[in-house]
Amino acid sequence: MRAHEIMTSKVFTVKPGTSIAEIAMLMATERISGLPVVDDDGRMIGIVSETDLLHRAETGTERKRKWWISLFIDTDMRARDFIKGHGHTAADVMSRFVVSVRDDATLAEVADMLDTNDLKRVPVLKAGQLVGIITRGDLVRALANAEATRPTGVGVGDNGQLQKALNARIDQQSWVNPSYLNVIATDKTVELWGFVSSEDQRRALLILVRELAGDRVVADHLAIGPRHFNATT
Repeated sequence: MRAHEIMTSKVFTVKPGTSIAEIAMLMATERISGLPVVDDDGRMIGIVSETDLLHRAETGTERKRKWWISLFIDTDMRARDFIKGHGHTAADVMSRFVVSVRDDATLAEVADMLDTNDLKRVPVLKAGQLVGIITRGDLVRALANAEATRPTGVGVGDNGQLQKALNARIDQQSWVNPSYLNVIATDKTVELWGFVSSEDQRRALLILVRELAGDRVVADHLAIGPRHFNATT
């Protein structure tokens, strides 16, 4: 799945000269937390988020750093604080460094971008033009849709085939040593025997097995042993 398949195409935008009052009203009315700033050619030049409007003189929330912190920040940072608190337009307060994704980016790339940069939303660009926006909520909705259509288990009726599939999947994992594990698949159960090095590994293995086991009951016979049972590096 690609970014353009889950993005919101209807994106509210503002111009560099849009007033702070207009921006705040648009955010409040439409219940959105960020507005891309575009020039007359439709190219994105910045973004105004709720964070940019937190410390405002109008609401008495203008940033006032403690005196001892002020000793360690330069005058430019103080000037930027003043701009954020007193700026009149989008151009004054917007963040000019904007993280974006291509419209053909994979969802894995989008998720990594949001996570790595601690973002709530990311603009989607095509040939430099803003074509949509993706929020964390859009990814959650994509997950909900995927879960609704995901088949239960691998649909394998043959026990030997299922056991082979489980062993192959376990062998692919870098966080566990398969040498100390044994999987036994029957018509009604999947038994997991052996040793792991931690409770986290045990839980991860059980999740892995349940993903493929279908309607079979997963019987946990794992024991947590010393660290030498850990995955080899």
